This record gives sequence, structure tokens and C-alpha cells, in this order.
Amino acid sequence: MKKVAVFGSTGSIGRATLDIISRCREKFSVFGLVANKQKDLLNEQIHTFEPGFAVFVDEQGKDGVKKGKTTYLYGKQHLEFLATHPEVDIVVMAISGLGGLNCTIKALEAGKTVALASKEIIVCAGHLLKDKKGKILPVDSEHNAIFQILDREKNSVTEIMLTASGGPFLNYKGDLSDVTVNQVLNHPVWKMGKRITVDSATMMNKGFEVIEAFYLFGIEKENIRVLLHPQAIVHGFVRFCDGFVKAVCSIPDMRYSINYCLNYPERIDAGLPELDISSVKNLTFEELKQGLFPCFDLAREALKKDISYLTVLNAADEEAVGMFLDGRIKFDSIPVIIEKALERHHPVYLGNVSDILTLDQQVRDEIRTFVNV
Repeated sequence: MKKVAVFGSTGSIGRATLDIISRCREKFSVFGLVANKQKDLLNEQIHTFEPGFAVFVDEQGKDGVKKGKTTYLYGKQHLEFLATHPEVDIVVMAISGLGGLNCTIKALEAGKTVALASKEIIVCAGHLLKDKKGKILPVDSEHNAIFQILDREKNSVTEIMLTASGGPFLNYKGDLSDVTVNQVLNHPVWKMGKRITVDSATMMNKGFEVIEAFYLFGIEKENIRVLLHPQAIVHGFVRFCDGFVKAVCSIPDMRYSINYCLNYPERIDAGLPELDISSVKNLTFEELKQGLFPCFDLAREALKKDISYLTVLNAADEEAVGMFLDGRIKFDSIPVIIEKALERHHPVYLGNVSDILTLDQQVRDEIRTFVNV
């Protein structure tokens, strides 16, 4: 039986992970749960899954108190303890932002399998994740699709293609400065957290995924393409030198890639609905052209520059998205703020986690000074 620690258990990925575990109780046990602010939901999860440890990151309490089978811990200082615990087999890292960066690296150094859903970790610290004892399994449906292909056939790859649904404004004809938060959060296909949903609307999310693909698969930057695919059935393609192209398809539901990661290298039936190929009447693909989504273009340009630009890109995006969600800026101001932050940056050496977190905070502080809201 595999013992799983779920970081970010109350978020969309964390909840989906626990759904898969609940379907396969004979194969998995929950060793630890980590959550930030949703205390009531975390307590419900503790009651249901009876983990060995539960970490309340933003709550106050007495460490080490045991209630039933669960030992309660309070504060982010316990994340590394759980991520590297000798009994943990799989770490599901779904903490948003860079909150799970250090413990992800420590888990990999300890030889853990990390099912990684926090794309910011790879975007900002991809260069620090290489050559570790443990293994990264990508949870994102697109990277999971590419991984499934390359895990069995790595040679003679000439190109990988990620797909993008296009978000809610793919064919929008109105003025983007007038769109509301509710419109932006109304994604036509995926149900996700707020930041990633906004990033999907600006296509920054897909820009981040190009950066992730570069680090995860060692593919040259110019050989990573993105295709607009509104149906979100095909998650990725790999082209080989002999002309063959392989693709991975599924119903657009994150539980499929989570199930794959938890059971890797095996496959099991977790009782998820099967894709009825005969019911798929129309699959369309179109090149994501430069200029269509400014945020995507900014991500592509940042990848061509010094590594430190990627931390600036992520920090500026998260700040700008937060300002939009709070009603302090218009939707079309998001790429403007990011571009300004990138223009003001001078490359710096990022040799460790501390360097990344320091630059991240500097960028956020700077944005708050030059954005007059």
C-alpha cells in the first residue's frame, strides 16, 4: 500500500487526489494532509481519511496533539518534515505559488516520488530540480500526456505540442477592458482555482506550461509548440523523426492524470468515466499565433532570457492577477504590468531557494510601488 502526503489538500487538485484515493482504498492510505486557510474542510478530510499527520499552515495550535489516529501540527515549518518522512511514498504537491518550493526540493533529495501540480515551482526553479534522487511526475494534463509518451519512447523526438482550450475569450469580440471577474472565472472546460483560471484566460498558463515542458523534457525551446484545441480532448502530441505523431486523449478532468501519477508505473481502473470516441464529432486544432495573447508572448520571451526573468514573470503575474481579482485593475492591464516588471529587471544569479524567494518578494514590492491603484 502506498502512503501519500497531499500538500494543498483543500484545493481543486488536492480534492481530486483524495477522490481518487477514496476510490482505491486498498492501494493507498493518506499519511499526511496539508492545507492553508480552509480549516473546516481540512477537518472534514481528517475525519474521512484519518491521516497520520495534518498540517494547518496558517492556523495556531499546540503541536503534536493527537486526535484519533492524527497528529496535529501548525505552521509551514512542518512541511519539510512531512515531505521527507521515511514512510511517505508519494508527495502530491498542489500548494499554489512558491509555498511548496523548498519542501519539494527536499522531497526529491530524499528520493520521494513527487506528483507535481504547482507549476510555479518548475517555472521559477526548474534549474534546481535536476539530478535529484527522487522523480517528478507531472500532474498537469498536458505534461502528463507528454510524459506518458516519452516515458516509454524518448529517442528521436523532434517536437512536442501542448494543447490549449483557449479559455473564455478565444473568440471574444468585445473590449477586454470591460470584462468582469465572473466572466474571466467562467472557464468553458476546466474547473480550477482562481489564479490558474485567470491565467488560462490570459494564456499565461500556457506560457508557463511551455517553460515547464522545457525543464521537464529537455526539449529545445523552439521545438515546443502550442495548438488551440477548444474541445480539450487531446492533451498533447509528440512528433518523432520518422513522421509518426503520438497523442494522449481523455475527458477533460484532472483526476485522470492524478490517477496515473498515483499508480505509476502501473495503470488501474479508478472507476472514472471512459471517453466515448464515437461521440466525439469534432476535434479542431489551430496554431497559437504570436500577438493573439500578450501574456503568452511575454512568457515565451522570458524563456529566451536569463533564468531570473522566469521568477520575475511568475511574481509579476501573480501580483497582477491578484489586483484584478480584487477589482483594482482592469483585465487588460495584467500583461501591461508584467511587461513593465520584465523591462525593469536586470539578471541576477539564482543559485538556491533563498535567492528565488528574495527576488520574488522584490518584484512584488516593486510592482506595488509603480502600479497606482
